[in-house]
Amino acid sequence: MNTLVFTLGLLATCQAPEPIPAERYYMILFGAQSVPFNVRQTHTFATFVRTEVLPVGERVVAVDTVSWMPATMKIRPFAVFPEPGVNLTLGQTFDWIASYNGRVSNWGPYEIDADRYSRYIARKMDLESGEFEYRAVGAIRRDDKISNCGQSFSRASPIVGRRFLQPTPSPGENGTSSLAKRYHRVGAFQDNGATHDWLINAIQADVYPSTTRRPGEKVPYFRR
Repeated sequence: MNTLVFTLGLLATCQAPEPIPAERYYMILFGAQSVPFNVRQTHTFATFVRTEVLPVGERVVAVDTVSWMPATMKIRPFAVFPEPGVNLTLGQTFDWIASYNGRVSNWGPYEIDADRYSRYIARKMDLESGEFEYRAVGAIRRDDKISNCGQSFSRASPIVGRRFLQPTPSPGENGTSSLAKRYHRVGAFQDNGATHDWLINAIQADVYPSTTRRPGEKVPYFRR
């Protein structure tokens, strides 16, 4: 009997460990602006999502947003000197956009690889460290610790962030659309840019209405 108990115990301890769930990574680009257009009410931001792939489907385990704004929440398009910046959550960003009844467009969600995801999360941590400042015109050198909203996360891209001094060539939705097109052209999105729309609801990005756009799509400035 004792031998049987010992054998069963030994078998239990030798069982294979539970497999570690596979992970997937996603990126959603957002562009916002007032209608009619006012450059002081424009913004580009992005949310990054990590999921676990389980037998019953995918489960969201991490949601991080890079939404770089002046700490005053007042954009000064022609300011010469940089100022303290703040990284907003997705909810805080939507609250700011709602304050002027702004329009929001989204691109994605697109699947990205683990390396790209890690770069964006590291960039978010850098922005929140207090070492970066905000300026609407952004940095004019690639390694400067001054950033506008479009440079804030895209500077982490190994290609787009290094190739373009201004990854978003214009403020608001059209600048974000150009950025999405640049990402798509360099192969940043998996599966040729297939979208994973279920994530919008899963991360509660649907609390504020937004329009899904194609990379490079032109967005009207003076009508909704």
